[in-house]
Order: sequence, then structure tokens, then C-alpha cells
Amino acid sequence: MLPAAVHMRYAIALAASIASAALTLPRPVATLSAALLLSTAAAMAAPRTVTPGSGRVLVTGSSGLVGANVANALRQEGYTVRAAVRDPTAEKNEFLRAMGCELVRVPDLLSDEGWADAMAGCVGLAHVASPVDISGNTPEEKMISQAVEGTERALRFAAEAGTVKRVVVTATMASICGSQREKNPDHLWSEIDKNDAPQTGYSKGKTAAEAKAWELAAAHADKYDVTTVHPAVVLGPLLPGQKASSTMLLLKQILDGAVVPSMFGLCSTVDVAAVHVAGLKEASTAGERYLVCSRDQYSTLDIAELLKEHASVQSGAVDLAAWRADEKVAALKPKKPSTDNAKACALLGRDLEAASVFVAAAAKALAA
Repeated sequence: MLPAAVHMRYAIALAASIASAALTLPRPVATLSAALLLSTAAAMAAPRTVTPGSGRVLVTGSSGLVGANVANALRQEGYTVRAAVRDPTAEKNEFLRAMGCELVRVPDLLSDEGWADAMAGCVGLAHVASPVDISGNTPEEKMISQAVEGTERALRFAAEAGTVKRVVVTATMASICGSQREKNPDHLWSEIDKNDAPQTGYSKGKTAAEAKAWELAAAHADKYDVTTVHPAVVLGPLLPGQKASSTMLLLKQILDGAVVPSMFGLCSTVDVAAVHVAGLKEASTAGERYLVCSRDQYSTLDIAELLKEHASVQSGAVDLAAWRADEKVAALKPKKPSTDNAKACALLGRDLEAASVFVAAAAKALAA
């Protein structure tokens, strides 16, 4: 992770070079060079934020669950949003146009096609696009390459555009949670943690992609500041016209009566989007990581119980007896508490949404 004002280090280093250069140059040249370098250093040291009046923000992965909610939150605050999608003419993307987004074509994370045009003139970037495979059928190598190369491509083209000042990258709790609890079973995940032992194609790809993001943040510190947002399993209401995807499909399996043994942290679409917006507009977020995750870990049985209590009409197919009789489910021991989410709460000035609220809202959206 980079410190909050990483570009300040570059400004300081540049200022130091001014004094050294001035000693070796003729006085008129030294004076002019120093003035130019000081001007550049001052620009690098100044806080770089993106507000609604600053200009256009590009959101990648904008047709997905998180990307669409980030685009919507930006539009709600008055930002001009350019939404990157594979096919701007596809019917499934019309809801983005309806919310006031400009749609642009970026067909593939593994290709340069479309990136330069999409980034042109933008002052902010929310890079959300990354593979999520609930079915587990995507080859590990493809999951990793899409995550890493997509991040590299997005941040490279942001630097080449010359106008981007702030970048927010959607990371994940999977790049946080490693082997720490093998040493300390009571360990709470926080922003200082890194996944030192990723096991799946998804966690390997997202961990490597985050490392690439910070590498490029350092390389292009004179151009933009980077913030990473680390959601847990994201659930919430769908936007008007939006199709269910990503982690919402896991909830649909549960609502359809499947017993799916697993456990993880939860977070709402509203909170994830709000932290992305703050990452663009708040100077204090530069160089920081933010965990958007419930304090408690939830088993899928916990979720099934929440559904029966708070979305009883929509959860008629959920059989709690079958869940409780399943040996794999019974073996799950979700940690409570599991995560320190105080940093994200402080940024938003409130607690994160209660799981009972956004799980029920997600269920009702899927049933609509």
C-alpha cells in the first residue's frame, strides 16, 4: 500500500534536485530551471480531487453489479459519467443510458481496443471491471490474466490520457485475507493485511491485480492518485432495468432452494458505491485502502435465516431444516467479529448498512 500523499514524496525529491541542479548551471539558466521545477513540484504536491464540476469520470465494468451502482452514485451526485461496456448497443446496457451515462465500447480487458477513446478527456477513473465466476468454470490462468492485464491497461491508458487525476480501483477482500489467522485465530482483517497465500484463480488474480495497481500508482504519481476499495460479497437492490449478475446469482441459488455451504463477509451495493465516490472526491483517500465488509462473517445458513425473517414472501423455497441437516453447513464456523471496518465507516461518517436490510432488498429485487 502507498502512503496517503505518495505524490508528495516525488515533489520533495524534485525540490531537492532543484538545489543540486542550481549549483551546476549558469545563474540565468539555473533561475529559469528552478522556477519551472518548483512549478511542477507544486502541482504534484497539491491535493488532486475529482468533484462533479471537475469533468468526466470513466467507469469500467459499468454493466455489472458494482460498476452500475458506482455509475449511479456518481450520477446522483451530479458527475458526468462515461460507462465502458463491451457493446453499447446491447439491450442490457440501456439502463445505463437511461440514468444519463455516455456509453463507450471497451470490448476486452485483454485488448487495447477502445481504451484510448474511452479515457480521452476524463479526469477520474473508477476501474471496476474484473472477472467474477460464481460457477467456477473459468480457467485459473484466464481469471488471473484478465484481472492483472485489465488493471494494467486501465491505469496505463489513464496515464497516457494526461487528464486523469484520481483513480479508484475495485479490489476485494480476497486480496486482504491470507494466512494471518493461522498465527492468531482472533485476528481481525484490516487495511494493513495482504493475502499472502491466495488459493483460487479469483484470489490470485485480484491479489496480483492490486499489487499491479500500486506499482503503477508509484510509476505515475506525477499524474494521478490511486485508492483501492475492497468489498466483501456484494448484495443489494437492482437498479431499474438492471439484470442480476455476479454475487446476486449466488443469492438467487439460495432463494431457489439450493443448499450452498460457504461463509464470507457481506456488504451492500450502496456502501460500496459510496466509498468509490469518496475515493474520487476526498483528498484524504489518496494512496489508501478501504475495506467495505460487515464486521461479522456470515455463513450461507445465516443468510438463509435472514431471508426467512426479513424476506419471507420471497424465500418460500428456502428450507431451513435442510440447511441445518447438511453436514458441510454444520461444519461452518463463521467468525464474529471478523473484520475491522472502522476506516470505511469513518470515511462515510456512518455505520455500514445492516446485512438484514440489504439482503432482504436484494431478495425482493430478484423476485420482482
